Amino acid sequence: MNNNKVEQKEDMNIVIVGHVDHGKSTIIGRLLADTGSLPQGKLEQVREMCRRNSKPFEYAFLLDALKDERDQGITIDSARCFFKTQRRNYILIDAPGHIEFLKNMVTGAARAEAALLVIDANEGIQENSRRHGYLLSMLGISQLCVLVNKMDLVGYDEAVYKNIVGEYMEFLSKINITPSYFIPVSGFNGENVVNRAESMQWFDGPTVLEALERFSVEGLPEDKPFRMPVQGVYKFTNAGDDRRIIAGTIDTGKVSVGDEIVFYPSGKKTRVKTIEGFNKEKQMSANAGYAAGFTVTEQIYVKRGEMAVLPNQLKPKVTTRLNVNLFWLGKDPMETGKEYFLSLIHI
Repeated sequence: MNNNKVEQKEDMNIVIVGHVDHGKSTIIGRLLADTGSLPQGKLEQVREMCRRNSKPFEYAFLLDALKDERDQGITIDSARCFFKTQRRNYILIDAPGHIEFLKNMVTGAARAEAALLVIDANEGIQENSRRHGYLLSMLGISQLCVLVNKMDLVGYDEAVYKNIVGEYMEFLSKINITPSYFIPVSGFNGENVVNRAESMQWFDGPTVLEALERFSVEGLPEDKPFRMPVQGVYKFTNAGDDRRIIAGTIDTGKVSVGDEIVFYPSGKKTRVKTIEGFNKEKQMSANAGYAAGFTVTEQIYVKRGEMAVLPNQLKPKVTTRLNVNLFWLGKDPMETGKEYFLSLIHI
């Protein structure tokens, strides 16, 4: 019998942003290909697709799944892919670079813990290079690695790289961001992505893969008061199953069988009877960061949108006023005094 405890890997979300055509999708496609992280036959499938359509193969096509994106060679929506190392499970979010799809970029970056920002060495710092950096600052993403891509197009010139580093550092200092790394890369040739570049021996910093591994992961807030927004209440009737499960994703804290629960703003109280999970063994508790459900000892009426808390912990504040950073992406400016409907979606 093997008594060795299997160490659980960390989970981390990384967003890749930058101006259009600066090579974000290519870098990620290259990262997945060079680490053997693609599904079996995927690389050959995309190569064959390009051959049949008389198109040159691009690593970006590994991510650009939408037909419109392949036809036009752009990223429209935030493409997500999964990537594993011995240390971590990554979700890589390839955000669009076009100004028309800025809201898609914000959506993609909103759940990220760190960011890679790509700048074309040949084209230099552009409008969205600055705009995306500013949005990362507003979103509170402090872990940033700037990739100066397409170094092959400027002859791997160190002076070009240093000029971009100096100019962009000056901009980032104005929005209170200190990048973790600047890395010169060639996504097309796969240089300094996974494998170190022989053509840029003047650079002694990390590769993109090494930089990802050096980012720190914020621990789950299990030590904070229990908070779980109610996302749904599900009643079962099949085969004598009479469970009524209150479900949601636990934002902070921990809940266990037997705990007294209070729902705000209604103030209704009950106790946790069982902890429920889809296709899971019976469990006695559930922690922050996980989707969970529980049945209760008293069948009280609870609505979607209420907040489940523990009464012996810090009480939530019930208010009609919010203090928020708001991204307004509508075509028309927000008008003072006008009524708006606010839809809160818990991801």
